[in-house]
Amino acid sequence: MSVAQDEGSGSAAGPPVTATGFASYLFTQGAWFLAFGLQMVLFPYLVRVVLREDEIRFGLAQMSMQLPTVLLILIGGFVADRSDTRRTVLVGCAMCALAFVGLGVFVAGGRLTYGLMIAYALIIGTIGAFVTPARDSLLNRVAPGGVHQAVAFASLAQFGGQILGMGLATLAPLLGIPGLLFGQALLMGSAAVAAMRIRPRPAGPPRIRAGGALRFMAGEIGGGFQATIASPVIGPVILCSIGMGICFMGAFAVLLPLIVQTYFPSDLVGADRTRIATALGIFNLVFWVGSMISASLLLRLGHVRRKGATYLAALLTGASVLVLCAIPMPFWLLCGLNFVWGLGGGVAMTLGRSLVQQYAPPDKVARVLSIFTLGMMGGAPAGAVVYGVLAHAIGPHAAILFPGLGMFAIVGSVALLSRLRHLDEAVPQAG
Repeated sequence: MSVAQDEGSGSAAGPPVTATGFASYLFTQGAWFLAFGLQMVLFPYLVRVVLREDEIRFGLAQMSMQLPTVLLILIGGFVADRSDTRRTVLVGCAMCALAFVGLGVFVAGGRLTYGLMIAYALIIGTIGAFVTPARDSLLNRVAPGGVHQAVAFASLAQFGGQILGMGLATLAPLLGIPGLLFGQALLMGSAAVAAMRIRPRPAGPPRIRAGGALRFMAGEIGGGFQATIASPVIGPVILCSIGMGICFMGAFAVLLPLIVQTYFPSDLVGADRTRIATALGIFNLVFWVGSMISASLLLRLGHVRRKGATYLAALLTGASVLVLCAIPMPFWLLCGLNFVWGLGGGVAMTLGRSLVQQYAPPDKVARVLSIFTLGMMGGAPAGAVVYGVLAHAIGPHAAILFPGLGMFAIVGSVALLSRLRHLDEAVPQAG
Protein backbone atom coordinates (compact mmCIF):
# COMPACT_ATOMS: atom_id res chain seq x y z
CA MET A 1 0.00 0.00 0.00
CA SER A 2 1.40 3.40 -0.93
CA VAL A 3 1.98 6.23 1.50
CA ALA A 4 -0.66 8.21 -0.34
CA GLN A 5 -3.15 5.49 0.50
CA ASP A 6 -1.99 5.31 4.10
CA GLU A 7 -2.58 8.97 4.79
CA GLY A 8 -5.35 11.13 3.47
CA SER A 9 -4.83 14.62 2.21
CA GLY A 10 -4.83 17.35 4.81
CA SER A 11 -6.61 19.87 2.59
CA ALA A 12 -10.04 19.73 1.11
CA ALA A 13 -10.99 20.53 -2.44
CA GLY A 14 -12.46 23.83 -1.22
CA PRO A 15 -15.63 25.75 -1.96
CA PRO A 16 -16.65 26.95 -5.41
CA VAL A 17 -14.47 29.61 -7.02
CA THR A 18 -15.14 33.10 -5.64
CA ALA A 19 -13.60 36.53 -6.20
CA THR A 20 -10.76 36.08 -3.74
CA GLY A 21 -8.27 38.41 -5.40
CA PHE A 22 -5.94 35.59 -6.42
CA ALA A 23 -4.37 37.83 -9.08
CA SER A 24 -3.61 40.45 -6.42
CA TYR A 25 -2.12 37.73 -4.24
CA LEU A 26 0.14 36.65 -7.10
CA PHE A 27 1.19 40.27 -7.71
CA THR A 28 2.07 40.68 -4.04
CA GLN A 29 4.02 37.42 -4.13
CA GLY A 30 5.87 38.41 -7.29
CA ALA A 31 6.62 41.95 -6.08
CA TRP A 32 7.97 40.65 -2.76
CA PHE A 33 10.36 38.26 -4.49
CA LEU A 34 11.35 40.81 -7.12
CA ALA A 35 12.49 43.13 -4.34
CA PHE A 36 14.27 40.30 -2.57
CA GLY A 37 15.81 39.10 -5.84
CA LEU A 38 17.44 42.51 -5.99
CA GLN A 39 18.46 42.17 -2.37
CA MET A 40 20.17 38.82 -3.02
CA VAL A 41 22.59 40.73 -5.25
CA LEU A 42 22.79 44.13 -3.52
CA PHE A 43 23.30 42.91 0.05
CA PRO A 44 26.43 40.81 -0.63
CA TYR A 45 27.70 43.52 -2.99
CA LEU A 46 27.40 46.22 -0.34
CA VAL A 47 29.03 44.11 2.38
CA ARG A 48 31.78 42.45 0.37
CA VAL A 49 32.62 44.99 -2.37
CA VAL A 50 31.61 48.41 -1.03
CA LEU A 51 32.55 47.85 2.63
CA ARG A 52 35.34 45.35 1.72
CA GLU A 53 34.61 43.04 4.67
CA ASP A 54 36.50 39.73 4.87
CA GLU A 55 34.95 36.29 4.43
CA ILE A 56 34.18 35.80 8.12
CA ARG A 57 32.39 39.15 8.56
CA PHE A 58 30.60 38.53 5.25
CA GLY A 59 29.31 35.20 6.58
CA LEU A 60 28.18 36.88 9.81
CA ALA A 61 26.29 39.51 7.82
CA GLN A 62 24.49 36.85 5.81
CA MET A 63 23.71 35.03 9.06
CA SER A 64 22.08 38.21 10.42
CA MET A 65 19.66 38.20 7.50
CA GLN A 66 18.58 34.63 8.25
CA LEU A 67 18.78 34.49 12.05
CA PRO A 68 15.42 36.21 12.80
CA THR A 69 13.64 33.50 10.81
CA VAL A 70 15.16 30.82 13.01
CA LEU A 71 14.13 32.62 16.19
CA LEU A 72 10.69 33.89 15.17
CA ILE A 73 9.22 31.76 12.36
CA LEU A 74 7.32 29.44 14.73
CA ILE A 75 5.80 32.44 16.49
CA GLY A 76 5.00 33.83 13.05
CA GLY A 77 3.18 30.60 12.16
CA PHE A 78 1.23 30.71 15.43
CA VAL A 79 0.23 34.33 14.80
CA ALA A 80 -0.74 33.54 11.19
CA ASP A 81 -3.13 30.78 12.31
CA ARG A 82 -4.88 33.20 14.70
CA SER A 83 -4.82 36.60 12.96
CA ASP A 84 -5.74 38.51 9.82
CA THR A 85 -3.05 37.17 7.49
CA ARG A 86 -3.91 39.68 4.76
CA ARG A 87 -3.21 42.54 7.15
CA THR A 88 0.08 40.96 8.22
CA VAL A 89 1.21 40.79 4.58
CA LEU A 90 0.11 44.38 3.95
CA VAL A 91 1.91 45.80 6.99
CA GLY A 92 5.03 43.72 6.30
CA CYS A 93 5.30 45.04 2.73
CA ALA A 94 4.91 48.64 3.96
CA MET A 95 7.60 48.17 6.62
CA CYS A 96 10.00 46.69 4.05
CA ALA A 97 9.43 49.75 1.84
CA LEU A 98 10.53 52.01 4.71
CA ALA A 99 13.62 49.86 5.36
CA PHE A 100 14.65 50.02 1.70
CA VAL A 101 14.25 53.81 1.66
CA GLY A 102 16.38 54.12 4.79
CA LEU A 103 19.20 51.98 3.35
CA GLY A 104 19.05 53.90 0.07
CA VAL A 105 19.48 57.22 1.91
CA PHE A 106 22.59 55.96 3.75
CA VAL A 107 24.13 54.53 0.58
CA ALA A 108 23.43 57.71 -1.42
CA GLY A 109 24.97 59.80 1.36
CA GLY A 110 28.10 57.66 1.60
CA ARG A 111 27.42 56.84 5.27
CA LEU A 112 27.12 53.06 4.97
CA THR A 113 28.69 51.05 7.82
CA TYR A 114 28.94 47.37 8.71
CA GLY A 115 26.82 47.91 11.83
CA LEU A 116 24.11 49.54 9.73
CA MET A 117 24.05 46.54 7.38
CA ILE A 118 23.67 44.18 10.34
CA ALA A 119 20.78 46.25 11.72
CA TYR A 120 19.14 46.34 8.29
CA ALA A 121 19.51 42.56 7.93
CA LEU A 122 17.92 41.91 11.33
CA ILE A 123 14.98 44.21 10.54
CA ILE A 124 14.28 42.66 7.14
CA GLY A 125 14.69 39.14 8.54
CA THR A 126 12.24 39.86 11.36
CA ILE A 127 9.60 41.20 8.96
CA GLY A 128 10.01 38.13 6.76
CA ALA A 129 9.57 35.77 9.73
CA PHE A 130 5.99 37.01 10.16
CA VAL A 131 5.09 37.72 6.52
CA THR A 132 6.22 34.34 5.13
CA PRO A 133 3.88 32.02 7.11
CA ALA A 134 1.03 34.55 6.76
CA ARG A 135 1.43 34.72 2.98
CA ASP A 136 1.87 30.96 2.62
CA SER A 137 -1.20 30.10 4.69
CA LEU A 138 -3.21 32.71 2.79
CA LEU A 139 -2.69 30.74 -0.41
CA ASN A 140 -5.19 28.03 0.57
CA ARG A 141 -7.88 30.66 1.14
CA VAL A 142 -7.44 32.52 -2.16
CA ALA A 143 -6.67 29.60 -4.49
CA PRO A 144 -9.34 29.37 -7.22
CA GLY A 145 -8.69 25.67 -7.82
CA GLY A 146 -6.60 22.82 -6.41
CA VAL A 147 -3.73 23.40 -4.00
CA HIS A 148 -1.08 21.90 -6.29
CA GLN A 149 -2.01 24.25 -9.14
CA ALA A 150 -2.14 27.27 -6.81
CA VAL A 151 1.31 26.42 -5.39
CA ALA A 152 2.66 26.11 -8.94
CA PHE A 153 1.29 29.56 -9.87
CA ALA A 154 2.70 31.04 -6.66
CA SER A 155 6.07 29.44 -7.43
CA LEU A 156 6.01 30.96 -10.91
CA ALA A 157 5.29 34.37 -9.40
CA GLN A 158 8.19 33.84 -6.99
CA PHE A 159 10.66 32.71 -9.62
CA GLY A 160 9.51 35.31 -12.13
CA GLY A 161 9.86 38.08 -9.56
CA GLN A 162 13.32 36.95 -8.55
CA ILE A 163 14.40 36.74 -12.19
CA LEU A 164 13.24 40.31 -12.84
CA GLY A 165 14.93 41.51 -9.67
CA MET A 166 18.25 39.93 -10.55
CA GLY A 167 17.91 41.19 -14.12
CA LEU A 168 17.55 44.72 -12.75
CA ALA A 169 20.62 44.16 -10.57
CA THR A 170 22.72 43.65 -13.70
CA LEU A 171 21.89 47.28 -14.57
CA ALA A 172 23.65 48.58 -11.46
CA PRO A 173 26.32 50.42 -13.52
CA LEU A 174 23.52 52.32 -15.30
CA LEU A 175 20.92 52.84 -12.56
CA GLY A 176 23.22 53.10 -9.54
CA ILE A 177 22.84 51.28 -6.22
CA PRO A 178 20.73 54.02 -4.51
CA GLY A 179 18.34 54.07 -7.49
CA LEU A 180 17.84 50.31 -7.21
CA LEU A 181 17.16 50.56 -3.47
CA PHE A 182 14.58 53.31 -3.95
CA GLY A 183 13.00 51.19 -6.70
CA GLN A 184 12.72 48.32 -4.19
CA ALA A 185 10.85 50.64 -1.83
CA LEU A 186 8.40 51.72 -4.55
CA LEU A 187 7.76 48.09 -5.46
CA MET A 188 7.03 47.13 -1.85
CA GLY A 189 4.60 50.04 -1.61
CA SER A 190 2.81 48.67 -4.68
CA ALA A 191 2.70 45.21 -3.07
CA ALA A 192 1.05 46.70 0.02
CA VAL A 193 -1.61 48.33 -2.17
CA ALA A 194 -2.22 45.02 -3.98
CA ALA A 195 -2.60 43.23 -0.63
CA MET A 196 -5.53 45.52 0.15
CA ARG A 197 -7.42 43.95 -2.77
CA ILE A 198 -7.04 40.35 -1.54
CA ARG A 199 -10.34 38.88 -0.34
CA PRO A 200 -9.58 35.50 1.28
CA ARG A 201 -12.29 32.99 2.05
CA PRO A 202 -13.11 32.79 5.77
CA ALA A 203 -10.78 30.72 7.90
CA GLY A 204 -12.00 28.16 10.40
CA PRO A 205 -12.82 29.38 13.92
CA PRO A 206 -9.71 29.86 16.10
CA ARG A 207 -9.23 27.51 19.00
CA ILE A 208 -10.33 28.85 22.37
CA ARG A 209 -7.37 29.66 24.56
CA ALA A 210 -6.99 27.55 27.67
CA GLY A 211 -4.58 28.73 30.35
CA GLY A 212 -1.89 31.38 29.99
CA ALA A 213 -0.95 32.90 26.66
CA LEU A 214 2.58 31.49 26.60
CA ARG A 215 1.42 28.02 27.60
CA PHE A 216 -1.29 28.11 24.96
CA MET A 217 1.16 29.29 22.27
CA ALA A 218 3.61 26.54 23.22
CA GLY A 219 0.83 23.98 22.97
CA GLU A 220 -0.25 25.27 19.57
CA ILE A 221 3.30 25.21 18.21
CA GLY A 222 3.76 21.74 19.71
CA GLY A 223 0.66 20.63 17.82
CA GLY A 224 2.35 21.69 14.60
CA PHE A 225 5.42 19.60 15.48
CA GLN A 226 3.22 16.61 16.36
CA ALA A 227 1.50 16.83 12.97
CA THR A 228 4.90 17.01 11.29
CA ILE A 229 6.37 14.02 13.11
CA ALA A 230 3.22 11.92 12.68
CA SER A 231 3.23 12.26 8.89
CA PRO A 232 5.36 9.80 6.88
CA VAL A 233 5.44 12.44 4.13
CA ILE A 234 5.95 15.77 5.91
CA GLY A 235 8.64 14.53 8.33
CA PRO A 236 11.13 13.42 5.65
CA VAL A 237 10.41 16.58 3.62
CA ILE A 238 11.23 18.71 6.68
CA LEU A 239 14.49 16.78 7.16
CA CYS A 240 15.43 17.48 3.55
CA SER A 241 14.51 21.14 4.01
CA ILE A 242 16.97 21.30 6.92
CA GLY A 243 19.63 19.96 4.56
CA MET A 244 18.65 22.58 1.98
CA GLY A 245 19.15 25.29 4.60
CA ILE A 246 22.52 24.09 5.84
CA CYS A 247 24.00 22.91 2.55
CA PHE A 248 22.24 24.84 -0.21
CA MET A 249 21.25 28.20 1.24
CA GLY A 250 24.49 28.67 3.18
CA ALA A 251 26.55 27.89 0.07
CA PHE A 252 24.37 30.07 -2.16
CA ALA A 253 24.58 33.03 0.23
CA VAL A 254 28.31 32.88 1.02
CA LEU A 255 30.46 30.50 -1.01
CA LEU A 256 29.09 31.08 -4.50
CA PRO A 257 29.26 34.91 -4.30
CA LEU A 258 32.86 34.54 -3.12
CA ILE A 259 33.60 32.25 -6.08
CA VAL A 260 32.06 34.80 -8.47
CA GLN A 261 34.24 37.53 -6.97
CA THR A 262 37.39 35.52 -7.75
CA TYR A 263 36.81 36.25 -11.46
CA PHE A 264 37.65 39.94 -10.88
CA PRO A 265 40.86 41.73 -9.82
CA SER A 266 40.91 42.70 -6.14
CA ASP A 267 41.99 46.28 -6.89
CA LEU A 268 38.88 47.45 -8.78
CA VAL A 269 37.78 50.93 -7.69
CA GLY A 270 34.92 53.33 -8.36
CA ALA A 271 32.34 52.52 -11.00
CA ASP A 272 34.36 49.51 -12.16
CA ARG A 273 33.34 47.68 -9.00
CA THR A 274 29.71 47.63 -10.15
CA ARG A 275 30.84 45.05 -12.75
CA ILE A 276 30.92 42.61 -9.83
CA ALA A 277 27.28 43.42 -9.06
CA THR A 278 26.45 42.75 -12.72
CA ALA A 279 28.22 39.37 -12.56
CA LEU A 280 26.43 38.47 -9.32
CA GLY A 281 23.14 39.44 -10.93
CA ILE A 282 23.78 37.27 -14.00
CA PHE A 283 24.91 34.35 -11.86
CA ASN A 284 21.80 34.51 -9.66
CA LEU A 285 19.58 35.17 -12.66
CA VAL A 286 20.42 31.93 -14.44
CA PHE A 287 19.53 29.92 -11.33
CA TRP A 288 16.07 31.43 -11.10
CA VAL A 289 15.49 31.20 -14.86
CA GLY A 290 16.12 27.47 -14.52
CA SER A 291 13.79 27.34 -11.51
CA MET A 292 11.01 29.11 -13.40
CA ILE A 293 11.36 26.80 -16.41
CA SER A 294 11.07 23.65 -14.30
CA ALA A 295 8.19 25.10 -12.24
CA SER A 296 6.40 25.95 -15.50
CA LEU A 297 6.87 22.40 -16.74
CA LEU A 298 5.43 21.06 -13.48
CA LEU A 299 2.40 23.29 -13.98
CA ARG A 300 1.90 21.99 -17.51
CA LEU A 301 2.30 18.38 -16.42
CA GLY A 302 -0.27 18.81 -13.68
CA HIS A 303 -0.40 15.70 -11.52
CA VAL A 304 3.00 14.21 -10.63
CA ARG A 305 2.57 10.59 -9.64
CA ARG A 306 5.96 9.96 -7.97
CA LYS A 307 6.32 13.27 -6.13
CA GLY A 308 8.64 11.91 -3.45
CA ALA A 309 11.14 10.31 -5.82
CA THR A 310 11.09 13.37 -8.09
CA TYR A 311 11.69 15.65 -5.10
CA LEU A 312 14.70 13.61 -3.93
CA ALA A 313 16.17 13.45 -7.46
CA ALA A 314 15.95 17.24 -7.72
CA LEU A 315 17.87 17.62 -4.46
CA LEU A 316 20.59 15.28 -5.70
CA THR A 317 20.97 17.52 -8.76
CA GLY A 318 21.83 20.46 -6.51
CA ALA A 319 24.32 18.41 -4.50
CA SER A 320 26.07 17.34 -7.71
CA VAL A 321 26.36 20.94 -8.90
CA LEU A 322 27.96 22.08 -5.64
CA VAL A 323 30.61 19.35 -5.88
CA LEU A 324 31.39 20.33 -9.48
CA CYS A 325 31.71 24.01 -8.48
CA ALA A 326 34.87 23.07 -6.57
CA ILE A 327 36.61 22.77 -9.96
CA PRO A 328 37.95 26.09 -11.38
CA MET A 329 36.17 26.80 -14.68
CA PRO A 330 35.21 29.67 -17.02
CA PHE A 331 32.50 31.96 -15.71
CA TRP A 332 30.07 30.93 -18.46
CA LEU A 333 30.38 27.29 -17.44
CA LEU A 334 29.83 28.17 -13.78
CA CYS A 335 26.64 29.97 -14.83
CA GLY A 336 25.63 26.91 -16.85
CA LEU A 337 25.97 24.69 -13.79
CA ASN A 338 23.94 27.16 -11.78
CA PHE A 339 21.21 26.97 -14.44
CA VAL A 340 21.11 23.18 -14.07
CA TRP A 341 20.88 23.59 -10.29
CA GLY A 342 18.00 26.00 -10.86
CA LEU A 343 16.14 23.38 -12.90
CA GLY A 344 16.36 21.01 -9.95
CA GLY A 345 15.67 23.79 -7.45
CA GLY A 346 12.38 24.73 -9.11
CA VAL A 347 11.21 21.13 -8.81
CA ALA A 348 12.41 20.74 -5.21
CA MET A 349 10.92 24.01 -3.95
CA THR A 350 7.58 23.52 -5.69
CA LEU A 351 7.09 19.86 -4.77
CA GLY A 352 8.39 20.28 -1.21
CA ARG A 353 5.95 23.07 -0.41
CA SER A 354 3.16 21.31 -2.32
CA LEU A 355 3.61 18.12 -0.26
CA VAL A 356 3.51 20.05 3.01
CA GLN A 357 0.40 22.01 1.90
CA GLN A 358 -1.29 18.80 0.79
CA TYR A 359 -0.64 16.64 3.85
CA ALA A 360 -0.86 19.25 6.63
CA PRO A 361 -4.06 19.15 8.75
CA PRO A 362 -6.30 22.07 7.70
CA ASP A 363 -6.24 23.70 11.16
CA LYS A 364 -2.43 23.53 11.38
CA VAL A 365 -1.39 24.59 7.87
CA ALA A 366 0.42 27.81 8.85
CA ARG A 367 2.17 26.16 11.80
CA VAL A 368 3.36 23.19 9.74
CA LEU A 369 4.46 25.52 6.94
CA SER A 370 6.38 27.62 9.47
CA ILE A 371 8.17 24.44 10.62
CA PHE A 372 8.98 23.69 6.97
CA THR A 373 10.38 27.21 6.57
CA LEU A 374 12.25 26.89 9.86
CA GLY A 375 13.82 23.68 8.63
CA MET A 376 15.00 25.39 5.47
CA MET A 377 16.06 28.68 7.03
CA GLY A 378 17.19 27.32 10.39
CA GLY A 379 20.36 25.78 9.06
CA ALA A 380 21.20 28.72 6.82
CA PRO A 381 22.68 31.02 9.53
CA ALA A 382 24.98 28.29 10.85
CA GLY A 383 25.94 27.36 7.30
CA ALA A 384 26.69 30.99 6.44
CA VAL A 385 29.06 31.39 9.40
CA VAL A 386 30.77 28.01 8.98
CA TYR A 387 31.27 28.47 5.24
CA GLY A 388 32.63 31.98 5.77
CA VAL A 389 35.24 30.59 8.16
CA LEU A 390 36.02 27.68 5.82
CA ALA A 391 36.38 30.01 2.82
CA HIS A 392 38.73 32.21 4.81
CA ALA A 393 40.85 29.17 5.76
CA ILE A 394 40.91 27.03 2.60
CA GLY A 395 39.29 29.17 -0.10
CA PRO A 396 35.72 29.04 -1.47
CA HIS A 397 36.43 26.39 -4.12
CA ALA A 398 37.61 23.81 -1.59
CA ALA A 399 35.01 24.82 0.99
CA ILE A 400 32.08 24.18 -1.36
CA LEU A 401 32.82 20.44 -1.31
CA PHE A 402 31.51 20.26 2.26
CA PRO A 403 27.88 21.30 1.57
CA GLY A 404 27.78 19.26 -1.64
CA LEU A 405 28.85 16.02 0.01
CA GLY A 406 26.72 16.80 3.07
CA MET A 407 23.57 17.05 0.95
CA PHE A 408 24.38 13.74 -0.73
CA ALA A 409 24.48 12.14 2.73
CA ILE A 410 21.18 13.68 3.86
CA VAL A 411 19.21 12.80 0.72
CA GLY A 412 20.67 9.30 0.67
CA SER A 413 19.62 8.72 4.28
CA VAL A 414 16.07 9.95 3.63
CA ALA A 415 15.78 7.79 0.53
CA LEU A 416 16.92 4.68 2.37
CA LEU A 417 15.23 5.14 5.76
CA SER A 418 11.87 6.72 4.88
CA ARG A 419 8.96 5.88 2.60
CA LEU A 420 9.10 9.21 0.79
CA ARG A 421 10.62 7.70 -2.36
CA HIS A 422 7.74 5.19 -2.47
CA LEU A 423 5.04 7.88 -2.42
CA ASP A 424 2.62 7.03 -5.22
CA GLU A 425 -0.39 9.20 -5.98
CA ALA A 426 -1.73 7.31 -8.96
CA VAL A 427 -5.21 7.81 -7.46
CA PRO A 428 -5.91 11.50 -6.71
CA GLN A 429 -6.48 12.26 -3.06
CA ALA A 430 -10.09 12.40 -1.92
CA GLY A 431 -11.36 15.88 -1.15
